[in-house]
Amino acid sequence: MEIVASESPGAAYWRWQEQGIQALGVWTERKAGAGEDAEPLLIHRKPAAEGLIAVFDGAGGAGSAGAGSTPDGRERTGAWVGSRTARAATEEWYVRVAEDNADPGAFGLKSLLDLRLGQMAIGNPSKLGGSMRRTLPTTLASIRYEVGDDAVRWQVFWAGDSRCYLLEESGLQQLSLDDTDSADALTLLIEDPPMTNLVSADRHFVVNSAHGDAPAPCVLLCATDGFFGYVRGPADFEYFLLKSLSTAVDLDHWAGNLVETVCSYTGDDASLSLLALGFSDFEDLRGYYAARLGLVRTEFWEPLRAAEERTDREGFVAARKGSWEHYRSGYERRMPFKEEVR
Repeated sequence: MEIVASESPGAAYWRWQEQGIQALGVWTERKAGAGEDAEPLLIHRKPAAEGLIAVFDGAGGAGSAGAGSTPDGRERTGAWVGSRTARAATEEWYVRVAEDNADPGAFGLKSLLDLRLGQMAIGNPSKLGGSMRRTLPTTLASIRYEVGDDAVRWQVFWAGDSRCYLLEESGLQQLSLDDTDSADALTLLIEDPPMTNLVSADRHFVVNSAHGDAPAPCVLLCATDGFFGYVRGPADFEYFLLKSLSTAVDLDHWAGNLVETVCSYTGDDASLSLLALGFSDFEDLRGYYAARLGLVRTEFWEPLRAAEERTDREGFVAARKGSWEHYRSGYERRMPFKEEVR
């Protein structure tokens, strides 16, 4: 996987491809040098045709206490350390599963997260107390996948409000379920409620999981809320993904478009890990979603933009609600019910 520095400050992207598989990761920080999202994780094992993608968002509110400094003197928060530690632990867990037959389920992942976060927290207790504080807090959203001849199977793992998605020709679908009191994407966008579950070194947490499969070609992706939490409505995230793809000539160009796009609207660090499966080349990938982009633009993006440009706030609220009701059934088609989550 090659790391490429972006022309935008505080941003980078990763990309890799071989026959039938194209992968990229995007990472941006809102404040240069202080981003609390870890770098996106992308692993693919060629012989076994399987791998893992993941993102980690250090929870800056709960983990704002200092956790020490780097050798060059830069102060780091507990959230910064927590997201990087969770990333390393998740990578270690996947390697153990792939090479040593370790527990491939959520319990095995949680056990290693507990161990590594606990080790990192020794001697670094939070300097600020209170019920809202956490030691090394972070979200986690990950997809472990297996590629077949004409389909892909996956198990998603998550804790917090970072998300896992599937992008098919019929549209974007959420595969995880935010750890909040509401599962309604529009409500979550408007109200931004607190998380009810979060990876940390000092509190009990749960790693949720769910299984699924889909025919190829398709795209799997994980994203932190910097990508989807600062848009007008839930359909906007899909529009930005497809619009940035439509004007790109290759993976590098698409990644650069995503960096430029997310930096234009987000109010947070943002990271994304993406895997496109079953496409012969980038042109095939781009063309596959062209019709879907036209539909999203016509039915969701343009109507909401027109409503936003009018001065009638109530009209915009009504238009946004109507847009979500129209978009929701497809978007939630694969979203697990709470009783299905392990």
